[in-house]
Amino acid sequence: MLCADKSAWLITNHAPQLILSGYDNIDGDIIAVDAGLQSVYEHRLSPTVIIGDMDSLDPALLHKYRDVPLQRHASRKNATDTELALDWCTEKGYGRIVICNDMQGRFDHCLAIVQNLLDLYRKGIDATIESEKQRIFFIRESLSLEGKKGDLLSLVAYSPTVRFVGSIGLEYPLQELVIQQQQSRGISNVFERDEMSLKVAEGEVLAIYTPL
Repeated sequence: MLCADKSAWLITNHAPQLILSGYDNIDGDIIAVDAGLQSVYEHRLSPTVIIGDMDSLDPALLHKYRDVPLQRHASRKNATDTELALDWCTEKGYGRIVICNDMQGRFDHCLAIVQNLLDLYRKGIDATIESEKQRIFFIRESLSLEGKKGDLLSLVAYSPTVRFVGSIGLEYPLQELVIQQQQSRGISNVFERDEMSLKVAEGEVLAIYTPL
């Protein structure tokens, strides 16, 4: 059973040196994903569990955390270490998950993380990918964001058709806008003020927020 107040922060192999929220402001359990344990160590975080095949992790570093529960997987497997960590979080009932990843590594791995995000969204989990410069998440019917004038919000259709009811505070209004899955129509909308809101009538929408 999911618990909305139970949060997990996945520190992945490609966790950025900085995240938008700030590592000091993490408000949940730390999940070290394979070589992400190096970032956990550098930021002096206390992991709840370490998950992965450990094939890219320094054994000496792993030894420093010998008292932390370890979920070791085979290197030949049918899921990425991040997906295995997300499966563990789902089983434990985390209702909110933040994946810390710079999204600058291999494109196939970045795309896989977005696919993982879609799976979490469909399971009713509040999930976000957070890097140094962006937040990536799926929208549930409506969205309200505080930011600054000039910030960017890109909207990507993840279903054949997305229909918007409308928006407030965006340079390019979304009133009754329809975006097809193959279109780039929703890229690089701009905050006209320090906050915005929108409503979705139909479809699955991936949002990428980029504060400037």
